[in-house]
Amino acid sequence: RTLQRGVLSTFEAQAVANAAWAYATLGVKNETLMAALADRIVRDGFVRTFKAQEVANTAWAYAALGIKNEPLMAAFATRILDRKVLSQMNA
Repeated sequence: RTLQRGVLSTFEAQAVANAAWAYATLGVKNETLMAALADRIVRDGFVRTFKAQEVANTAWAYAALGIKNEPLMAAFATRILDRKVLSQMNA
């Protein structure tokens, strides 16, 4: 259902992060889904709605699954450097 036309466009940042995290936690490498999630994140400035935890969880999911998506990681890097997001991150 998630990949049906128009469904991902209804997902907020937390839903996108949760979906990526869930698949990675289960070890399910659905490259079509992960590409669609990445596209959702980088399109139309949607990444600007991501909080620090959502960035971290989503980036972890791609790393855990061994999926490289350079546009996504570049968008996350820019987002992390936002002062508001950077201040939310802690060790």
